[in-house]
Amino acid sequence: MTAKNKLPYLPMIFICSIFVLIGGIAYALNETHLAKSKLPQGCQSCHRNHGSTGSVMLERPKDELCFKCHGAVKSGIPGEAQGDIYSIVLKRSSHPVIQTTQYHVRGESLPERLPSANRHASCYDCHNPHLSTADRAYRGTKGYSGRGQDIIHAQNEYEVCYRCHSDSDNLPPDASNIASKFEAGNASFHPVETIGKNSNMPSLTSDLSTASIITCGGCHGNDDKTGPKGPHGSIYDAILSENYSMESGAESPSAYELCYKCHRRASILDDESFAAHQRHVVFGNASCFACHDAHGNTDHKNLINFDTRIVTPNSLGELSYLEYSPGKPRCFLTCHIDTATYDHKLTGGLYCINSVCQPGW
Repeated sequence: MTAKNKLPYLPMIFICSIFVLIGGIAYALNETHLAKSKLPQGCQSCHRNHGSTGSVMLERPKDELCFKCHGAVKSGIPGEAQGDIYSIVLKRSSHPVIQTTQYHVRGESLPERLPSANRHASCYDCHNPHLSTADRAYRGTKGYSGRGQDIIHAQNEYEVCYRCHSDSDNLPPDASNIASKFEAGNASFHPVETIGKNSNMPSLTSDLSTASIITCGGCHGNDDKTGPKGPHGSIYDAILSENYSMESGAESPSAYELCYKCHRRASILDDESFAAHQRHVVFGNASCFACHDAHGNTDHKNLINFDTRIVTPNSLGELSYLEYSPGKPRCFLTCHIDTATYDHKLTGGLYCINSVCQPGW
């Protein structure tokens, strides 16, 4: 080969040298995948030295590469993670990384704008392997405002979640736009995007206040408290980190473990927030889910959004909820709990539940 023929290769050599230099700097400074203490092999832990044009030269396909270090089988390779994410995504409720990884496309735009697009989950949808850190696993990942605005680097966890769980055009029939639940203009919402509207919350645990902000990961995550954190998978529905019974049944610390993580059980059952909590939950066997939407509600305070499987119009055809006084609302509806039926209505100026009436309305 003549010197003239070698010239076209010089720019490529220069480019490769630049990448090596940049990678070396990042390798020396970054705290996670590029940290020498964690991955002594550096870039070669994930990338091959050569590959086809336009490829990222990964050693293994897509998410399979992540499970090389974050899997169930530990081979003792340098930098191997202790956590087993692979087994977690196999739990009964999980992000279906293994089942749908083939639908992920590098550089794809989310939320999906094609109703026919296959819904999927990939490690790369939530994590940037070059920039993520232990305390901010989503660092460097794209985000979405939930209201039409793409975000280059998500600053909040919910912005990553909204990429798939807001206004995607391929939402399943039983799913809703979660971002709409947290709108600041709603009557009530859990304080994920901004501080909540309820200034009186006697049930809150000591580490929380009415000015607190919570995250999606506060409720959704691994049920195993000793295992890797994050909403990869759980034994509970909706990837909930604790049990939350949505069916009528006996009250117990475990039945509503998720709720009691932030709301003191003693306060709830002592009726400090609502004068009839104990009557509903303990004596009526009603689930929290019968009356509350854990994300938010556009029209009603206190996250009120009735489960229409058990709440129907009353004998007068009414189905509504009104604030009567703090902690003492009035419901106009019929509840069907287990084998019992409770008809709530006004009769002759009295507020009645079945045949038991009281003045004061």
